[in-house]
Amino acid sequence: MATYKKSPIDELFKKLMGYYPTKEGTAYEIISTAVLSLIENKDAKHNQFLVGQSDSQYQLDGLIDGNIMVEAKDYTKRKDKVGREDLQKLEGALTDLPQIKKGYFTSATEYTEPAQKYATGSSTNPLQKEIIPIELRPSTEEDEKGRISQIQVNLTMVSPDFSNGRYSILFSDEDERLKLESYLRDSGLFELHLRIEELYDSDGKVTETIENLYKQQPPEFAMDAVDVEGTFEIAAYIKVRDNLFAIKGIHYYFPINNITETFIIESNGNATMFIKSDKLGINKLITDTDMIETMKRILAK
Repeated sequence: MATYKKSPIDELFKKLMGYYPTKEGTAYEIISTAVLSLIENKDAKHNQFLVGQSDSQYQLDGLIDGNIMVEAKDYTKRKDKVGREDLQKLEGALTDLPQIKKGYFTSATEYTEPAQKYATGSSTNPLQKEIIPIELRPSTEEDEKGRISQIQVNLTMVSPDFSNGRYSILFSDEDERLKLESYLRDSGLFELHLRIEELYDSDGKVTETIENLYKQQPPEFAMDAVDVEGTFEIAAYIKVRDNLFAIKGIHYYFPINNITETFIIESNGNATMFIKSDKLGINKLITDTDMIETMKRILAK
């Protein structure tokens, strides 16, 4: 079996996946397809073949969502930049493949100025399909400077303590309050435990519930409040042993519960690849964990 001199990208692939691909350039093709699949959050396939309108067959390093072609060039070994002619070859394939809407070109090195100009022109030339140049290379410590790798979240949950709240009935008028007092005396009741869950109309039919009142007239309070006081305003009736008494509202008081939870959000794995594209608005690090999971998924297809 023929062997080839390994590039830094090949060594990275071996570190992540545990083996070297048998063909030169394959490692970067798989890495590029995996990273772009992560960025786009779309299905991706490596090493696809399509037939163009000219009946020519094209090998695609990667295919994103069935309509984005990926061309990947690892020139790290020869320390060259990607040139205009590389992008022109891709444009020829794009023009001949009607199902492909644009091309992503990934490079482990830089692009020449003519290559960058050609890519820019492809986005405005009506006779061409757009080529988007992408810088994709192993990350460095310099890339990680100034980036957030860990976030501490202090989550404070503020809510009324309904179980320890106090309530009082606001009667529609003084006569209605006296009417209830008279009823209690006549009934020989010196203490009344009243559980109010529903409110009624003058015919004794349920028209509202306390639960709905909470939803329709939620208590308003500041984040630093220790208690909250207010009134649920409603013209209705309460029922005491099948007797109806008119009210205009329910006054409430609740203590406020403040519960704080702290948790840490960390990056999923160690920074491994750096991807940048001004056109796509991308400048980020990709971790080894995310890459391994995605590459395994792509290689399993």
